[in-house]
Amino acid sequence: MNHSSRYTRRNFLKLGLAGMALPPLASLVGAENIARPAALGKPARLVTIFFPNGVSLPPEGHPSFKDWHWFPHSPGTDYKLTKSLQPLAGLRDDLSILSGFSHPNLRTNITHSCSAQFLTGEDQSKGYKNSISYDQVYAGEIDGTTRFSSLALSTAGGTGSLGRPATISVNRDGSLIPALSEPKQIFDRLFVVDPGGAEARAREIARDRSILDRVSSRLSGFNDKLGAEDRDRVDAYLTATRTLERQLGRANEWLNVPKPEVDPGLFDFDAQPTRELGTNYVRTMFDLIHMALLTDSTRVVTYQTAIEGGSGRGNQLPYAAGLSLHHHQLSHSAARDEGGWERWAKFDQYMTERLTEFLTKMAETPDPLAEGSLLDNTIVLYGSGTSKTHVGVNYPLVLAGGKNLGLKHGAYHRFEKERPFNDLLLTLLQRVGVESERYGDSEGLVDQILV
Repeated sequence: MNHSSRYTRRNFLKLGLAGMALPPLASLVGAENIARPAALGKPARLVTIFFPNGVSLPPEGHPSFKDWHWFPHSPGTDYKLTKSLQPLAGLRDDLSILSGFSHPNLRTNITHSCSAQFLTGEDQSKGYKNSISYDQVYAGEIDGTTRFSSLALSTAGGTGSLGRPATISVNRDGSLIPALSEPKQIFDRLFVVDPGGAEARAREIARDRSILDRVSSRLSGFNDKLGAEDRDRVDAYLTATRTLERQLGRANEWLNVPKPEVDPGLFDFDAQPTRELGTNYVRTMFDLIHMALLTDSTRVVTYQTAIEGGSGRGNQLPYAAGLSLHHHQLSHSAARDEGGWERWAKFDQYMTERLTEFLTKMAETPDPLAEGSLLDNTIVLYGSGTSKTHVGVNYPLVLAGGKNLGLKHGAYHRFEKERPFNDLLLTLLQRVGVESERYGDSEGLVDQILV
């Protein structure tokens, strides 16, 4: 260890900055990703729902293949839904089913961590790294339009770990964005007024700004004494502090803007992802997403239903569907146990039912800011980063909504040659108004889903 590195770590300890962790900032608890007030433009909303471990895909010739294979058996507008997706039958004019997409950099490097790269496609073969997820690209583009620039949700909550992430949202620095998981916590974040009032909130913001100013000032004086590696760490830290400073500025601008008045009785705050309450929990999460969009509290939402692999609370959801194995066991036992493929497919069907309830509610809700329904002005992407467990090709995808944003539905599109998933993400970003010709390793637009 060289002298400058020893000096750096010693002084980090004196400053209370060991481990490069930001100090707790009270005003950001409940105000993360707050944007500044602005004139409301034509709404374009983006919702992404990720589920882990792929879907049931019994091989051709297996007794379950005809009825319980997740993908339809023939492409085009005359496709027939199997039982796995049958609940969506009444919405077929509002959705597209897609196959043949994957991230090229992840096809041979799939672990339990794929959810963190689902919306980025970053190559993990030479060690962990990540880049901004497509939801955050859009959130940055419309930053200031709504109180919350984005809302990250998951059943597990927080960030999880790099090996088993609990969120699919990634910020501009490649760091995982913590997800909210408790219904009451989410409701309070969106709709409950700070009991201390605007003055107390203003004091918290001022205090947090003071903390950031002191930390940034002391750190900036270190750079000429650091080695290259430590300089990179300090630069990353300072970038994070600048992000927090922007959030504090936006929070201050919203202090006197009333939050929407929403009846808490509309939601089941006791719901948990357990055997008994799991169905209520998923419904409540979708109800909260619906209300966040309806009140224009945000226009960008991500929701991860469970952690890839056998950990986390969402892994218990199959029990709520009346099945006797947790999610990871369902996926691994399908090929070896009698009735395994069908058992797994029944959970696929169960989750499709929850998606159908959400999409139906969106379709039946008039958009208060534009012509048509909420669904007409919202793009909903539902899918997984694997086809079967830990197989990183042929993502199972349902794309719904966005008719007023230029999307065309009513067909099953099967791409025979594996196509970059970022092609689809770029296409959707352009539909919500992001002026970009490339996203990650994208190669072109998916014209088949465009009007």
